[in-house]
Amino acid sequence: MIYYFLLILSIILAVCKSSIYNTYAKKDEPTLVGTFRFNAISYGCAAIIALIGMLISAETLSGTTVICAFFYATIVVSLQTISITAMSVGAMSTTSICVMYGMIIPAVAGPIFWHEPIGVLQIIGIVAMIFSLWLIKGEKPTDQKGMTRKWAILAIFAFILSGMAGVMEKIHQSTSANDERMSFVCVACTFMFVFSIAAILMVRKKEDKKTIVSVIPLAALSGLVVGFYSTVNLILAGKLESIIYYPVANGGAMLLTVLVSVIAFKERFDKWRMIGTAIGLIGILCLSIPI
Repeated sequence: MIYYFLLILSIILAVCKSSIYNTYAKKDEPTLVGTFRFNAISYGCAAIIALIGMLISAETLSGTTVICAFFYATIVVSLQTISITAMSVGAMSTTSICVMYGMIIPAVAGPIFWHEPIGVLQIIGIVAMIFSLWLIKGEKPTDQKGMTRKWAILAIFAFILSGMAGVMEKIHQSTSANDERMSFVCVACTFMFVFSIAAILMVRKKEDKKTIVSVIPLAALSGLVVGFYSTVNLILAGKLESIIYYPVANGGAMLLTVLVSVIAFKERFDKWRMIGTAIGLIGILCLSIPI
């Protein structure tokens, strides 16, 4: 029963994370260094949360966890940077859907590498979801083709990185260090914090101090969400089969994200996005049925 509660919590946190990224991307029109600074604050806060959890649970820290956390951090910090950039030139809903569709990669990896069961309906579901990706971009005016092309490239990278992050979660939870969940999140977020600081130093340029101060509350809130979200997902990745967990978690987040984007952010959902979303949800439903 506890895992169903965590599944619902994962869906809510996923939408909160996307909403925070979208708010930052649209409101502040971030530069590259601004995005790295947002990431640094966010992951710094997430690392503190995970460290507290690690100390309370008295978890150990093995070399396996450190190695897995390093690769996971490399993937996720790239994913967040690309997601924010994509949302700054495109819609929150379609960008988030592309990120969520990354679940196709670990869902396929489960049967291949971990010998998890997969059926005909699940294969049909994966094909349907891939097809829907061609539709959810929606209609764009001809004078925005360049922007659409830029968004499409960023969305493809976000899709791949999201899937790779899911695979890394599964890899860690398949090792003897699978009980070091808070340790994994803490080390990963610390790596991401360091990566973000290094990126700031590499592309550093002068910015208005008011701009820096104004982003702290939003970035700190992002850190809180990321810390809990990463921990919950790591638990679910180790306890539920990939073919069930990833489709249900991301399918629920997809539906809720669409509602939030339309109601809260006033995004327009044209016929192609509606058709693509419907096909995607059918695909997710098929993917969740073990036949």
